[in-house]
Amino acid sequence: MANKESEPLKGDFEGFSTTRIGKIGETAVIHDLATNYPEFDIYIPLVDDKGCDILVNTGSNFKRVQIKTITRSRYATSVELKVKKHIIMKHRIDVMAVWFGPIRKIAYIPWKGQERVQLAYRRAKNGQEKERDWFYNYMEFPVF
Repeated sequence: MANKESEPLKGDFEGFSTTRIGKIGETAVIHDLATNYPEFDIYIPLVDDKGCDILVNTGSNFKRVQIKTITRSRYATSVELKVKKHIIMKHRIDVMAVWFGPIRKIAYIPWKGQERVQLAYRRAKNGQEKERDWFYNYMEFPVF
């Protein structure tokens, strides 16, 4: 695991509209990229009907980024992202940026058309570690 596990915060987004929550996540991702990767150029499309929330110029190539904001998880130790709609709509996405509000962290997942991604953010109570994909392993923007 790359970083220390964070204890989730509770109830921070109660009463927020889904639009507001989405904008919070988008802003967090843009802030993270602009702050931690000053060599990147970040572009925001006027229309987002192709699944690309931002376009990132890494200096060597462009990455189409879809941003997902998650404010709570159904699971006690992991977060699940279902993105089947992007496959059905044939969106061309390179990176899924997942802002998980309860721990205030972002995972940048190289997207290869998977319908579902499950990332652990805390150790399982039963100690299960085998084949767990950790949220913290994706905190660096992938330049591939």
